[in-house]
Amino acid sequence: MSSCRKKHCYCCSNCTSDSCYCTTSRPSGSSVLPAFGSLRKESGQVIDVDETKVDYDFVGPSANVTLSIVNDTITINESGVYEISMSLTLGINPTDLARGFLFVNNVPLNFSAVSLTVTSNTLALATVSKTIQLDLLANDVIDVRIHKVGDSVIVGSSSLTINRIG
Repeated sequence: MSSCRKKHCYCCSNCTSDSCYCTTSRPSGSSVLPAFGSLRKESGQVIDVDETKVDYDFVGPSANVTLSIVNDTITINESGVYEISMSLTLGINPTDLARGFLFVNNVPLNFSAVSLTVTSNTLALATVSKTIQLDLLANDVIDVRIHKVGDSVIVGSSSLTINRIG
């Protein structure tokens, strides 16, 4: 982190009083160009339709990815191996099921699923999360969608984070 400690500069030491040059610098000794970003949700969202995208509210710091809270996506700008983490706070009714899936280019990654199910007679509210590593190409688009069985699913505080590791 740079000595200026401005909110806009989290990724490198090339910060000036006006900007951070994260897209052109590599950490000392590293051959991997930094690429990272995050989306987060702090408001509630009611999902009634299967495969609805999680509607994110805020973007975090980023470099070499494109974050969109309009489309609720992260677009990869640099090919490489990425670590992707999703965390979802889900609320469901008794005997219902909710799953969150990562999608890449509108295709679900079944191995990325996180699930919440209720077998009792009480409403369930829990945070489920998963981290995966995935080889991604420039222009790949990532989002998180909810699959539901039963009534509506409530999505609360949630996040999607990506870091290039190779």
